[in-house]
Amino acid sequence: MDKNIFIKKSALRPTEEQRLLTKPFYQNANTIFQHFDDWKDIDRFYFIPLYMEMTYSINGIVAELAPDPVWLGSFVQTIRNHPDLFQFQCPMCGKPVLPYRFVGSPLSGRVDLEGYCACGWKGYQTVSGWFVRGEALRKQMAADTLRYHKFRILHPGTRPATFEELLDTLKR
Repeated sequence: MDKNIFIKKSALRPTEEQRLLTKPFYQNANTIFQHFDDWKDIDRFYFIPLYMEMTYSINGIVAELAPDPVWLGSFVQTIRNHPDLFQFQCPMCGKPVLPYRFVGSPLSGRVDLEGYCACGWKGYQTVSGWFVRGEALRKQMAADTLRYHKFRILHPGTRPATFEELLDTLKR
């Protein structure tokens, strides 16, 4: 994956099944973020695939913030490492909101950071800087590529965990 190529002629959309696999992340994002230190070193959890459709299309040309799938650990690590780019304050209580989804337009540079807060607020904040956010996520994924290949080589046949398995482990 080239971390600098955002535009491509065609892009495959995630299947309905892939989108449904990502739904538990959206529903449990705060718990997953809060317990990152508990699972970040477990490759089966770090490499859970997210199918987030972070794309924008115009006239058949697709610009993607990041290619699907994005690894869960890479996504969370990027948000934690770049609070200035990916976090915003809750308009109700002022606590930081860790977004679970971001979409936008490379033409306007606008990005909608969507998330929810422990106080109950749910919504999004519109910010600028589409390319810089995509570049940060792509850099993290590139940095994690060696770890991913080591995981696949050292544990052949092992699949990434599901969100249900991750959440069950976090409950213990």
